[in-house]
Amino acid sequence: MQLIFARVRQLYGYSIAAKRYALYEKIGAKKIKIVDPKAHGIGFLYPPKDSPTNWEEDVPQWIYEMWDYLLRDALKLKRKVPTWLDIPQMMRLTITTCNVLERLGDWEIARPYNFLLLPMVDPSFGYAFDRRKNQKVMLVTAFSPKQERWFDMECINIYDGKKYRMANSSKERNPSSGVVFPSNFGRLMIEYQEHPEAKSLTPDGTLCKGDTRGLLKRAHIVAGELRYVGKETDRKWEEGDDISVLEFKTTEYGRSKRVVASEEVKRAIGEIGINRCARESGFDRKNFIRKLIRGIPVKRNSYDEFVRWLKAFNSGVQR
Repeated sequence: MQLIFARVRQLYGYSIAAKRYALYEKIGAKKIKIVDPKAHGIGFLYPPKDSPTNWEEDVPQWIYEMWDYLLRDALKLKRKVPTWLDIPQMMRLTITTCNVLERLGDWEIARPYNFLLLPMVDPSFGYAFDRRKNQKVMLVTAFSPKQERWFDMECINIYDGKKYRMANSSKERNPSSGVVFPSNFGRLMIEYQEHPEAKSLTPDGTLCKGDTRGLLKRAHIVAGELRYVGKETDRKWEEGDDISVLEFKTTEYGRSKRVVASEEVKRAIGEIGINRCARESGFDRKNFIRKLIRGIPVKRNSYDEFVRWLKAFNSGVQR
């Protein structure tokens, strides 16, 4: 009988939020070794650098480097800045549907099952052109495994066929209207470590923020209205990078777009007064509040917003 002895080692953990953590070892007083880094929330991005050919880990090398950098910062250890911080964030996609192929029109790279890259552009300040309020924008560019070439590549909006140039916001001076600025991995590092935990509460029972620290409390959920929806994902997403993941909308059953006010809401309006409800809630007295009183259907989203205001108002009055 042969005995096999496993090496026992002390592991430490550093957690930002649920599923966003890394296990590591301490080597002496000033060194650490990343053992098990998680890629939740960033694994969909195309790597900003290639792993070595002899890399045997399941997680790409850049994920190890990211956690090493974050951990050393948290532990006040000497750290090395990753070389890929200025690389733009990209997601690899595949042309698998006819409607996407048609939108790309005569673009020379638009072929069935071709790979594309989708730049992560901030909707607030990532566009140099004047983006209209309801304008739909989804930019894609030709696939290239050469990360250093991503800037200055041409991209196209699949909704209208217009073409733009990707540029580095830190280097571009006086950009033209045909330029977009993809978010880089340096920004990702900042946003990733400031991600608040949504499934737990702070030690004092309030909602978590980006700088929350300590042993968290369990959050208790109270079920409200039951809503019937279709399945969340399509199985084909598990088989490849499909652009339909970005256009997916949950199907909801048995839910009309308009709703009539409940008797409880009508009574509450009567007690507060129509004019005061209109003045303090911001909803129109004639075209909304009176419709609620008279049982005339209104938009569900507006009704839900008004009910939330009503609950907040009553809660404030009781205090």
